[in-house]
Amino acid sequence: MPHIMSHDGKKTWYDVVGEGEPLVLIGGSSLVHRQWDFMIPILQDHFRVILYDQRGAGLSDRSPEGITVDQWTDDLKEILDRIGIEKAHIMGTSNGSFIVVHFAARYPERTASIIHYGMYKSTEQFSKVSRIGERIIDEFGVGNGSMGAYYLVRLYGIPPLYEEWETNRFEENLSPDGWKAMHAALDVDLTEDLQRIKAPQLILIGDRGSLSKDSDYGSGWKDVLRLCSDVELAVIHGAEGTYCVVTHPAEVAKEVIAFFRTHRIGS
Repeated sequence: MPHIMSHDGKKTWYDVVGEGEPLVLIGGSSLVHRQWDFMIPILQDHFRVILYDQRGAGLSDRSPEGITVDQWTDDLKEILDRIGIEKAHIMGTSNGSFIVVHFAARYPERTASIIHYGMYKSTEQFSKVSRIGERIIDEFGVGNGSMGAYYLVRLYGIPPLYEEWETNRFEENLSPDGWKAMHAALDVDLTEDLQRIKAPQLILIGDRGSLSKDSDYGSGWKDVLRLCSDVELAVIHGAEGTYCVVTHPAEVAKEVIAFFRTHRIGS
């Protein structure tokens, strides 16, 4: 499987599937590219989809050293350089939203349009959940058949139908030091980045569960609408916050395809 090697010697995994305008998909810090398992069969018929695992989890280097939002963003730029993509649409959910926001602000010339969950800073609820997650990992571990993945899944509140699937993904993707370093990296405030974004934006979020648009965890969309121009909002009704891409892939894909087609590269 392809990897890039960054300037500090860390490996980042990526993959490319489908045909069409380039679309980068960035999952959260525990599911990484597996967050898109239920979306890929739809989106690859419409876009050239670029998947990658941000350093710290999944198939990328899980060493805790060098994990920052800046570095995640530069890793993505290096992937686009490697495969020869000058400009792309970018979509991120959960913690991947931080990377979308930072990349769009830092590399506007490489950004066509963006979709994200609205996360751009560490809210009080997000910080509490991260601290509880760290305690779970310290007590139960994660990976190698430990109980930590089981409890982390229930902490984040995915619907029961998907609990076993997500537990298995957490087991595959996570190591204790990597998970902690990834969440430490998200203790940032990207308000200034939001104000620099020029690309069209769609905020996409579910309206149910502990990570919903009405929670403190998912409240960032309100600030994005206030601080940025050229922003649209799509609420996936009956979906659990950031997990809408897992539980409601058809509804999400409809919004995604319509938005990116409206903002074609070069139009």
